Amino acid sequence: MLRLSIALSAVLLVVGCSDAPPEDDGPSREAVEQGLAELYAGDHATPDDVESGACFAAELVDRAGVDRLREAGIVTESGEVAAEPPTFDDETAALWVDAQFACVDWVEESTRALTAQTKGDLDPEAYAACLRGALEEDQIRAAVEATLTGDWEAPAVEALSSAQGRCTTEALPAE
Repeated sequence: MLRLSIALSAVLLVVGCSDAPPEDDGPSREAVEQGLAELYAGDHATPDDVESGACFAAELVDRAGVDRLREAGIVTESGEVAAEPPTFDDETAALWVDAQFACVDWVEESTRALTAQTKGDLDPEAYAACLRGALEEDQIRAAVEATLTGDWEAPAVEALSSAQGRCTTEALPAE
């Protein structure tokens, strides 16, 4: 019996010390963060976009973890961040929005995007003040979460869309 125990220990020692490569545990956190940061910042990223993207990526991976992002389809089986994120379940959408709102002021981001879209015709201060007056942050968060889950008919989405339309009209010069 002692001889069997010694032999078994020797086998385990040899197996434990083999030169076999470690098993692939999936994508590294760094690779996922890099992919998320690039996705978030977009193709024509400004330095602010790059900074926001890096913050968002770190926040999302901290909150969700790489495995959950893989399960949600945000990270592909090959370990890359999906070019087009899928529709999210409620929990993933909430984690995404938590990460996003931890890094950016959503109203400021909306204002910046709309100012660019209108080629500077929009009065950014008037638009931002209008939007902040029209909706509370939790209403905006609910709307963003609903869009991520594909619920475009949600009351929060309708309220945000309506407020954005009204505020845009008020912040553009009269023609």
